Amino acid sequence: MAELKLIRKSQLLSILSCGKAFVQYQINKGLLPPPIRLGERNVAFLESEINKTIAAMAAGLSDKQIKTLIKKMILERKAINERLNNYSLLDSCL
Repeated sequence: MAELKLIRKSQLLSILSCGKAFVQYQINKGLLPPPIRLGERNVAFLESEINKTIAAMAAGLSDKQIKTLIKKMILERKAINERLNNYSLLDSCL
């Protein structure tokens, strides 16, 4: 499994050179991947997802194409979660 690096919202704001409201607007529109929860009041973004999104924007992909890319990334997260849950279930049976 590849190394996962997390970035905080403040780092994302710096990378994108924009404000909090714009980032939230882009997340709500499906043009930026949503953060992952680290705790009750802590969130972070997967750097790899942000990099893929920025690359898609730089390549001139349409909003529709970027939304599709982001949906795909979210589905990948869910698939990883499923595999981890299945692994835990198998482990508890042993």
